[in-house]
Amino acid sequence: MDFQISEIKINENTTQLDLTGRLTAATSPQVRDKFKQLIDQGHNNILLNMGNVSFIDSSGLAALVSGLKFAREQEGWLRLVHVTDTIMQTLTLTRLNRVLGVYASVEEALQG
Repeated sequence: MDFQISEIKINENTTQLDLTGRLTAATSPQVRDKFKQLIDQGHNNILLNMGNVSFIDSSGLAALVSGLKFAREQEGWLRLVHVTDTIMQTLTLTRLNRVLGVYASVEEALQG
């Protein structure tokens, strides 16, 4: 399966990104670049739909941390939604579930 990023504008400064595929060293630069592009355009709040991400490696985790850093530098946020059990295990093992906001739904994430 090819890696894909779909973008949905929620409002003037919030965007939802739907990721599909494996978030690895090969694909994480795309994600990091997309985060930077959105932040540069004033979309400081990013919802990241992880429901179709089948695998994440250390480079993928680093991309998520970079996105969080980019957003926080502009007083925004990065929140994960629809995280699969497999990805959640990785986030828990690395304790990134304590750093990254993980929510069951888009509605919950928007409420913070």
